[in-house]
Amino acid sequence: MKNIMIKSILLIATVSAIALACSENIFHRDDGEYIKPEFDENGYWKTDGFVVKKNSDETFSYYGTNSLYGAYLAANIANHRQDFDNAAEYYKIVAQKDSENANVNRAVYLLLSSMGQLDKAAPFARKEIEAGAKNTIAPLIVAVNDAAEGNYPKMRENVALLEGDIYRILVIPMFNAWAYAGEKKEKEAIAEIEKIAVDRSMEPLTLFHKAMIYDYLGNTQKAAQAYETIAQKYPKDVTFRMLEIISDFYARSGDKESAHKISARYNDNSILSLLLENIDKQIDSKTKDSPAIINTPQKGLAEALFNIGTLFRISPNMAEMAQLYLSASSFLNPQYDVAQIAMANVLEELGLYKEANRYYEKINKDSGSYFIAKMKLVENLNTLKEYNKAEEQLRLLLKDYPENTQLLCDLGNIYMNMNNYDEAIKLYKQALQYNNKEWLVYYALGAAYEKINKDDLAIENLKEALHLSQRNPNVLNYLGYKWLESGQNTDEAVRMIIEAYQKSPFEGHIIDSIGWMYYRLGNYKKAIEFLEQASDMNPGNAVINDHLGDAYWFGGRKNEAVFQWKHALVLKEDADQINKDVINAKIEDGKIENKVLQTTDKTLSGILQKLSVNND
Repeated sequence: MKNIMIKSILLIATVSAIALACSENIFHRDDGEYIKPEFDENGYWKTDGFVVKKNSDETFSYYGTNSLYGAYLAANIANHRQDFDNAAEYYKIVAQKDSENANVNRAVYLLLSSMGQLDKAAPFARKEIEAGAKNTIAPLIVAVNDAAEGNYPKMRENVALLEGDIYRILVIPMFNAWAYAGEKKEKEAIAEIEKIAVDRSMEPLTLFHKAMIYDYLGNTQKAAQAYETIAQKYPKDVTFRMLEIISDFYARSGDKESAHKISARYNDNSILSLLLENIDKQIDSKTKDSPAIINTPQKGLAEALFNIGTLFRISPNMAEMAQLYLSASSFLNPQYDVAQIAMANVLEELGLYKEANRYYEKINKDSGSYFIAKMKLVENLNTLKEYNKAEEQLRLLLKDYPENTQLLCDLGNIYMNMNNYDEAIKLYKQALQYNNKEWLVYYALGAAYEKINKDDLAIENLKEALHLSQRNPNVLNYLGYKWLESGQNTDEAVRMIIEAYQKSPFEGHIIDSIGWMYYRLGNYKKAIEFLEQASDMNPGNAVINDHLGDAYWFGGRKNEAVFQWKHALVLKEDADQINKDVINAKIEDGKIENKVLQTTDKTLSGILQKLSVNND
């Protein structure tokens, strides 16, 4: 199976790459020049009667899009800005005005499908099928839309157009099986599933879909046999979703004891604990009249698409294909929370945080996934620096979980990002009232006190964090660096930073501290060695580049020092941690000094001499 699957996945990758390459062609002029807007001081970009206005909130307004060229440019810019809603709308205008352009048509249905709008994508995909295009995913999109409409014969007809091993051995049989289930044809549905079972590694998956089909068609005896086989032969292959559906089956069948036993077997306080803890509540609420989780062929096919999408997720460079299948799964079953979260995860991996949050926002409050979805949504808002929105979401969660330490700390972190250190300190203190053994809270509190120059309180909390964390390298590094900066406790600071480096020798910020330690001790040769390594690992970090410039200056490499300082001024990472006025002064007149520190512990001298960037 491994060889077949690898070959098939490579085939799909090729098809996907061709499709994406074709769609990218429309982002260029005929002469190959990439179109990149340049905005004036008033936020306008004008060309050939087409105008784009960059608004104060970083959104865009487009004017002159009634022309083919104007709509084309609007689509191009919107896509470049990852404004996919607008991009899709303008591509549709282009497709209407240039109806013979196959590349544009393909771009429209790919973009709409990736956004979960498969019903809107289907007409464009049908157009490609009618044109006789081969080796495309258009039939898949049309077949999904057929399934949504309950047109099962047409669904089988369209999915049969897909070419390639993975379609033949997995995708097409899954579609056909659920199409026959929709027509109440048990024998034909199971026969299609059996085509997948030819490969033994797929047996847990085929048993799972067999059981769901039997259950949907009312054959509870065979459904029970299939579920029992999964539990006995493949306990390690049982996913959370399988567990949810299997326990639901037993609960509806009146055997709640077995349902609870299955749940207890997997409820091991793992990463899915927040999801698992809700299963027992669901079991107790079920009756014989309760609807099955998979009570339509559309929901069954959504499970199949999710399973296939998951296979692509664990395959290298297949994020786009995973996105397509997971998007189709969510389209067929909008209440499928795990699929929504998986889809959001794929979008996050692609850096599409706003699009990911649309899926998190679909999770209802009564879902076991609600808390996880909200926390991920907040995390993405932080990444986007939309701190006010993140604060609002956390405030809502705190109404339901007022004593949740994580929520209080996350809210405190948001206030830290907004430079509201007093409010952050209040929240960290409140978190400690509910859990005073969490070192991360003391660590955050220490950092907040440092920001308002309350060094005694900062050190007090950092020491507590150091104790509770069993000398975590990040805490060691933070406290040691702080003492180096202030010129206090030099011996202890050096010991801490060396210990942090020994525990985490490949962390860029810790290597920076080692380099800075040598700089403060006046050993500029060693400082440059470590700071260059730190810069190679974190080339976009402003603090590291500033430190390297200082080391170069005292190491006699003054031109390189000025280059590093200038570079530090334009970098974004940790830009709030540098003093730009001080750096500009260093650039202008070499105004820099280093009050060299001395160690008094003789044992440190030997360690400092032996330490090298070449050490493993």
